[in-house]
Amino acid sequence: MIRVFRNAFEIAHSIFPQGGTCLEFGVYTGGTFAWQAGKIRKHHPSSHLVGFDSWQGLPKETEGEWAPERHAKGRYASTKDIVLARLASAAMKDDPRVELVDGFFNESLTAELQKKLKDRQDLIFVNIDVDIYSSTIELLDFVKPLLRPGVILYWDDWKDPRALHDGEWGEHKAWKDWSLRNPDVLAEDMEVNPLNQRSMIITRVGETRLSHEKLANIRYDVFEIVNGNPPVIVRMKRRIKKMLGRH
Repeated sequence: MIRVFRNAFEIAHSIFPQGGTCLEFGVYTGGTFAWQAGKIRKHHPSSHLVGFDSWQGLPKETEGEWAPERHAKGRYASTKDIVLARLASAAMKDDPRVELVDGFFNESLTAELQKKLKDRQDLIFVNIDVDIYSSTIELLDFVKPLLRPGVILYWDDWKDPRALHDGEWGEHKAWKDWSLRNPDVLAEDMEVNPLNQRSMIITRVGETRLSHEKLANIRYDVFEIVNGNPPVIVRMKRRIKKMLGRH
């Protein structure tokens, strides 16, 4: 399991210890999905997890957008049964806190589902592993009404340096273009590894933004989690620090 991804999930639950909704776009064989489900069962019982996949592999990239050969149409196809088996191993197959949504995003990311998730008002984590530009734009448009300051985004294929292409492409270009069209949403990087996989935190949505104090505390917590301290220890340290500060 990629460390930046694990940390991102834990950072989200450190910011929102009461739990909330976690979304995964691009489930594939369910490795990260089942891992999150297991964490929810053991440590975050109030959280929910929703995964999106076509089970037919990647759709065709937008005409004119560059993509490596490994992101060709049909790559990363899997079967839902593999994911269900992994959920069963995690004792989460029939758990109502876990949901899989089938289909390509242009069919599955419906206004009805968007409203259902928006009404929860509890988004905390978004795992983005869709590789290509077109799918990234679709999911960002879908999640925008759900976003709030503090939500963590994890990007699995952010201009992978192993792809020998100097221009912008895929998830990286999609976020840049989408951000230009949506200047009311701001984010900053939290953690980045040598493959450019990264986590971000949403710092502002519209007129609502994280205070400087809150953001400073989150940065401290991220430092602790990245350096191996579990979120529960991070929260204990913060409470002790506040108590000592009162004397």
